[in-house]
Amino acid sequence: MNTTALVAAPSSTVRLTTSHVFTPTHELDLPAARLAAVIDPGFVAEVGWDPASLTLSPPPGHRLLIRMVCRVEGCLATATSRGRVCVSCRRRLAEHGLSAEDIDRLPAPQTAVRGPGGCVVAGCARDWISSRQGLCRRHAELRSRLRLGLTEFLTQGCVAPLPPLDPCEVVACPRQRRDNDGVYCEAHQIRLRAAWDHDPGLDEGCWRRVEPPIARGGEVILRGLSPLLIVEVLVGLQQRCRVNAVKTKESDLRALCDDLRRQQVATIADYVVADDRDLGFKGLANCLAAHARQALATPESEVGKDEWDLVVFGHRGTVDFTQISQGWLRETAKRWAADDLPKRRIRVDRITSGGLAIRHHIGCVVRLSESLRIRAERGECPAALGRTDMEAFLHRLAYLESSGQITGDARIRACREVRHVLTQIRAMGLTRPGAAAGQLGEDFAIHLADVPVKPEPGESGRDLPPEIMRQLCAHLDKLSTPEMHTAVELAIETGRRPEEIATLAWDCLARDADGAAVLVYDNHKANRAQRRLPISDNTAKAILVQQQRVRARFPDTPIAELKLLPTDRRNPTGRKAITAFSFGFAHRTWVDRMPELRTSDGIEFDKSKIVLYAYRHTYAQRHADAGVGIDVLRELMDHRKLDTTQGYYNVGEKRRRDAVDKVCALQFDRHGNRIWRQAQALLDSEHARRSVGQVAVPFGVCAEPSNVKAGGNACPYRFRCAGCDHFRTDISYLPDLQAYLDDLLRSRERILAATTTDIDDWAKSEAMPSKQEITRIRRLISRITSDLDQLTDDERTQIDRAVAAVRQHRTTMLGMPRIRPRLTDLHPERTA
Repeated sequence: MNTTALVAAPSSTVRLTTSHVFTPTHELDLPAARLAAVIDPGFVAEVGWDPASLTLSPPPGHRLLIRMVCRVEGCLATATSRGRVCVSCRRRLAEHGLSAEDIDRLPAPQTAVRGPGGCVVAGCARDWISSRQGLCRRHAELRSRLRLGLTEFLTQGCVAPLPPLDPCEVVACPRQRRDNDGVYCEAHQIRLRAAWDHDPGLDEGCWRRVEPPIARGGEVILRGLSPLLIVEVLVGLQQRCRVNAVKTKESDLRALCDDLRRQQVATIADYVVADDRDLGFKGLANCLAAHARQALATPESEVGKDEWDLVVFGHRGTVDFTQISQGWLRETAKRWAADDLPKRRIRVDRITSGGLAIRHHIGCVVRLSESLRIRAERGECPAALGRTDMEAFLHRLAYLESSGQITGDARIRACREVRHVLTQIRAMGLTRPGAAAGQLGEDFAIHLADVPVKPEPGESGRDLPPEIMRQLCAHLDKLSTPEMHTAVELAIETGRRPEEIATLAWDCLARDADGAAVLVYDNHKANRAQRRLPISDNTAKAILVQQQRVRARFPDTPIAELKLLPTDRRNPTGRKAITAFSFGFAHRTWVDRMPELRTSDGIEFDKSKIVLYAYRHTYAQRHADAGVGIDVLRELMDHRKLDTTQGYYNVGEKRRRDAVDKVCALQFDRHGNRIWRQAQALLDSEHARRSVGQVAVPFGVCAEPSNVKAGGNACPYRFRCAGCDHFRTDISYLPDLQAYLDDLLRSRERILAATTTDIDDWAKSEAMPSKQEITRIRRLISRITSDLDQLTDDERTQIDRAVAAVRQHRTTMLGMPRIRPRLTDLHPERTA
């Protein structure tokens, strides 16, 4: 066909140009023509593609198509040996009596490249026998009869040019036949004899189709492959160079083409990689196949398949629906996935969790499919399914957890995600009559009560002890690369997430209006860009050193496109950053290679707790212990909610004990009598009892056993705290006591002002705050304030700080129950 192809498109006719890939003599089908049109003419020119001979000849200095060239001066032959000396030059070294160390004394070869070439006789169109002779077979025989040197032979009048011979019958071979009587070139004639000796029953026709060609050094011949295979290889190679920026060995590419020819596959997707191939070769084959598959794929074409390439949807990886055996369930799962994928966030050049979330949901649906297969009709009829079948699935999950095949978290997630998928397919109308899951019963569902309750996490404490942090910092110089050293140092100093550290731009260091250093980063988790975090001068110096290092390594890349922590893989320009995975792997390797780490008590510390995210918790704990307010800490952690920030730290044990000692020194019972005066002699068990032997009430704590056991929700005295001997309060509750007294007084005035038409006498009597309660609360407030007045200024300052610490973290420490409406806080100094 011609080098242009006409393809009918939905709205117009599209002309596909293929002349840069094939000559007019090549017959192309429509898929091959469409793929050929995807190939950039600039790329095929860059890699030395010849449409006539179907040969790649990349230049020796190509940055991504790598060919090891012989290091002998003047030789361009491929050298695969470790010493980078080609076979011909090794032979010449031996002929001259030289060793590999004397390679500089070896004269340049007569020809720069070994392999097929033309006869040196002027005008002769035949191939030479070898590069050493430089003559075709007929002229070599004539020279032998004349017994002349090559130079003298070329001057003889009897030496006439000869016409070309027919091509070698081996399909992939670009050489001519050895003579008019033969059908093969010299090299393939020799190979055929060897093949006959090895296998007397050889199918010569098949041998011609699969036998590799005889190529020159630096050439990769694609002859013998179908046009579709050729364009698949070229498209895959183009994307591998331009998108992945991955180096490709010429020897691996040639071996892959030989394998494709030997297996006689129709497309590269059918190619089977041999088990003995190395990882580099397998990576090349998989990469070319993936890019060839994706070149013409669209979301519309992909959703009809049972295995999706999520790259087509903007995500990474694949999702396999084939393990869902029920047709209706498989189709509804595909419809759900197609509906859900556009809602997932996409980040250019970075791995996001969208594809992972889809795969996990489909994996949970696969478990549901396995459970339905125990039915007689194997779950193929959605109208026959009901609550019993869903209960069987839930029982199956419980069994898998009990037998250790899945974790409790996996069971909870399976319930939640199957529930979500079923809810969504109903909302999409897929259970209506005639739809994919038509007549699926409403009772075939997972209700909220069916989902196991997620265990409450233990008290947060993922921060690392100071002595462990000191030991880690002492080993920073043992990290594998300067980039990883800087990354770990920044994680420790700034408390940013691993992904936020890994993707820092080169110009991430800024200054605020006062000239102080600020780190500019992107909060990918919350999708908040250009966040600014104050950092120390030491941290700023570490960033400056790394910036200088990166600039020296990539001087030609614009600063705006550089990364502070560029990866050393597939990154010739410095535009790609390390990944959070490689960051975590390098960190894990570094930690595991350290000697034993010990706490202040001399106990060996569990290294598995030292993960990158632990530095974020340690950062929060360090600032909390320094007295940073939770509202400020929320901004430093870049959280939207205070509750999230509270989960990152505990009140430091030392700080908690100090605060408790100071506050409890001013503790009172219901009569206003001072108790716990000797707080410095407090036993450790008494400190713990503040958290486990008491329960919070609105303006103090309660030690009544049944109420403590019920979490403060079962007071046998109807919460008459001011008259109960189990009640304790302290100075930290003074704002609550004052607010409660104000509330009692307001309530009394409102009730006294009420008329008999508003409220009955008995109700008025019940609702009226008692004088005894008001008197008791006033006495408590008076007793506390009078003791405060007796303190010195320094003591008052310490008490105020202790009260602030206790009040700030009371909800986190004690889990304050809301047994009455929250009272209005009238004290602006309160921070929580």
